[in-house]
Amino acid sequence: MFGSHRLVVGPADTLRLSAWLSGILAGAQRLLGVREPAPDRYLLGALEEELVRAGCPVCRLQARKELRGLEALLWEQVTDPLTHRRLLASRGFCFEHTWALIPAGHLVHSHHGVAIILDRLLRDFLARAGTGGVEAARRWLRPDGPCPACEWNRAAEDTLLWALVWLAGRDPGLVSEGPAVLCRPHAAALIEYVPAERRLALERGIVARQEQALDESTVEERLALLFGRQPHELPPRVVSCPACARARRSLLDDDSWQRSRLHAWVALRDAPERVAEALAQGLPNPVGRLGHPAPLRAPDTAVDPLCLGHLRQLLVATGSREALRAALEGLERLAEALEGFIASADYRFTGELTPAQRRSWRQVVARFAGETPGVGLHDPLSGSPGRRCE
Repeated sequence: MFGSHRLVVGPADTLRLSAWLSGILAGAQRLLGVREPAPDRYLLGALEEELVRAGCPVCRLQARKELRGLEALLWEQVTDPLTHRRLLASRGFCFEHTWALIPAGHLVHSHHGVAIILDRLLRDFLARAGTGGVEAARRWLRPDGPCPACEWNRAAEDTLLWALVWLAGRDPGLVSEGPAVLCRPHAAALIEYVPAERRLALERGIVARQEQALDESTVEERLALLFGRQPHELPPRVVSCPACARARRSLLDDDSWQRSRLHAWVALRDAPERVAEALAQGLPNPVGRLGHPAPLRAPDTAVDPLCLGHLRQLLVATGSREALRAALEGLERLAEALEGFIASADYRFTGELTPAQRRSWRQVVARFAGETPGVGLHDPLSGSPGRRCE
């Protein structure tokens, strides 16, 4: 029942392996008469509170933890050397979590923290690409580690699903009859954790509850139910990267917006009427896997201001030194504006910021994140296995 929608689940293979290992452990414990340990009582309390509210409880708790993690980083770790080394290895965050730095910065009044983190990464890239040329730029634009926030999320999701299975084992109606309704991706993931003898009954109950919710939902609620929660922040409709602008336009031309949760929410921002019409006609059929996005073509438009993901794509496809030189000139100007913005946080600062300096912290977010899903530094290039964050 959930099979076709498992395409929009993030780390599905990891969840299946974890569920398989958990099943073996649970079977061994039953044979030995060992009682299954209960999840943390505070976690259970948080889940029980969310289960009496409409919507997906896992999505809400996951979103809350995600934002708190970014808030803590901006409040406490902006200048921490270990954090900087880890972010340097991962080249910052993925598309979703780089954009999420904006609301996290609002919450802790730390837009300068966002600027400082990304400025240090940008200057490292400029130094290496400026001296090492195209090959050094290509190496730098290939992250050595996953997005740290994606790792937090995977651990949180795993824990939440395990605790929810524990609760459902004692009262199956909690996930199939109450006000809460699991989104399709989390329902598919949850079923992987459930012992085989209980799966079919629980799956039928969840599907019936989802169908009821779909009949009563708004466009936003329907999208959240089918694809998962709305990201904390999405790129604006007005896009600076020319290659991202072209990719955003194509999302609705070939229905590729159905490929993932992020694509779906970006499409809803760009063309809410068309997405609403598509959802009203029936359940969407995802046209690609999160790990295998649509082919990325080398941009044939202006090099500046390309996002770093499209710059990587261009350098891999063409190896153009002229393109790199033009891109570095634009990034140098951005770094100069960022320097002025960061300096304004000093109590000794006097004067007035220029418009370019005021915009710089948001512009560097757009350069690192990209302005359309599936083309960032944490997304694989077409034809390469790569790693992908979700």
